[in-house]
Amino acid sequence: MRTPSPLDRAKAGEADAIAMLFNRTLHPKGIQVRAVREAYQLTLWVTSAPAPPPETVAGYLCKGVEKLDIPSIGILTVIGQVTGQATPSWRQEMALLAAYGQGQAADNGDDRSGEDVASGETAAVAQESAASHGAADPGAIEAAYQTLQLPTGAPLAEVEAAYFKLKSLRLKQGGREAVISLKSARNTLKQHLHRPPQPLVAESWSDPGEEATPTELLTVLFRQQGLPARVRLQQGHLEIQLPANPKEPSHRVVARVYTLLTQAGRAIVGTTEIENVTVYGLNSRQKMVWRRSFRGSQLRLAAHDSDLLSFNNRYSNVLIFPALMGLAMVMNASPVVSSLLFGVKIWFHEFGHATVAWLAGRKAIPLPIGWTAVEPERSLLVYLGLLVLLGLLYWSGRREQQRWPMILAVMLGLLQFGMTWLMPPDTFEMLLNFGGIGGEFYLCTLLMVSFYFPLPAYWRWDFYRYPVALGAAFTFWGQLWLWQQIARGQATIPWGSLWGGPEHGDMNALVNYGWSPQRIIETYNTLGTLCLVTLLAIYIYMALKQTYPARFIHQQ
Repeated sequence: MRTPSPLDRAKAGEADAIAMLFNRTLHPKGIQVRAVREAYQLTLWVTSAPAPPPETVAGYLCKGVEKLDIPSIGILTVIGQVTGQATPSWRQEMALLAAYGQGQAADNGDDRSGEDVASGETAAVAQESAASHGAADPGAIEAAYQTLQLPTGAPLAEVEAAYFKLKSLRLKQGGREAVISLKSARNTLKQHLHRPPQPLVAESWSDPGEEATPTELLTVLFRQQGLPARVRLQQGHLEIQLPANPKEPSHRVVARVYTLLTQAGRAIVGTTEIENVTVYGLNSRQKMVWRRSFRGSQLRLAAHDSDLLSFNNRYSNVLIFPALMGLAMVMNASPVVSSLLFGVKIWFHEFGHATVAWLAGRKAIPLPIGWTAVEPERSLLVYLGLLVLLGLLYWSGRREQQRWPMILAVMLGLLQFGMTWLMPPDTFEMLLNFGGIGGEFYLCTLLMVSFYFPLPAYWRWDFYRYPVALGAAFTFWGQLWLWQQIARGQATIPWGSLWGGPEHGDMNALVNYGWSPQRIIETYNTLGTLCLVTLLAIYIYMALKQTYPARFIHQQ
């Protein structure tokens, strides 16, 4: 799914995105814009030294917001402020008629027909056109001042302020006709005073409604933080050139750049793919003094830390996963909990038998009562059905650009072919008996490792991986603990079965195939150790990979 651009987010009404678009053009002029959104009202704080001119700034911002065509914003408030002062210098409130007026009329039960409204607006446009082609008579000028509740001769600044104030008030009261008369009076006085507000920006300024490039957004971001940077992005390589300050070491500058890019990852970096970042320090002659580089893939991690369903969430991968492992150990240590959840271990045990049968092309039905029904003969239907499922897994992984499902599908497909067509029947019977307890090791390890890897979206693995990992860990640690106790002579091999008595269990069958008790103990302990090493290796790799940003900043 494509990450929404700042323009898309601004059109959706996000205050931060609207401020970013205006800052892209106003910040080079020494004007800083901050936006706050409350329901249908948008407030823009405009800061500069000296105070920004109210007529030109308010007009430009109003025009820009109207051009974004945000239907959910009806009132725009612009507050001017001198840099470093807490008290506002001026305040103007404007109503966005196109966005808010229609909804306000509907909410107040305006029963006029669409033709009446259209005719009223047409009349206002006609009056505006007439005023633009000739001077208004003195009576019309005096009437216009009275409509705006101003004394005759008031300057244009007061006319604009009164118009927007009264317009906002009339819209809140549902008086759309009064808004039309206000607009006509305002246009008449603008023509009379011959001082229409000039646009704030020159022709060279870019329109806030235009799509901003990542380099432009990054340039504004750095300048806002006191870093006059020049930014260039080519084929995934981001280059940032900064003036080298002898009083500030290069590693501190790079740490600041890294922090800014990480914090702005969702708004800016997310719009494009960045493979690596190179920061250059230049002297007054524009010659390179130092150069530092780091990987760009780490910049997007911060955006995932607030989403527990994200596979790149560092908190879930580094902290929550071992917490689940520890909780599983505590559950095993509690006799009551272990007894209540004994059925979970039975399920994994029976699925261990069933997976061996399915991969060998045999029909199998695992039951939660401690029994798996298996047909000894190969079934072409089972083989083809499982092969189709693995093919769908590979296809979905490729479509969603996820490597883990593709690797898993290929490995299981090769294993299925070998176990179905190349493995002797006696070996199958032996592995079928071995796979019960073996499944409690390798199946649980596979599920726990999969905690770190996304699967097809329709599986909702991003959510279910938490309870599945806990159940798998509960079973895995229980078996690992049991077989270590058996190796130390503190417990006995689990002979027999739930339904077959003490002489017809999986361990008894392995003895019939020539396995000694010592071989059984060593094999299961070796399997458990390999699974544990695999689990720890994956966890350490993920922890080192996803804690790189914190270690990078700490090293600076």
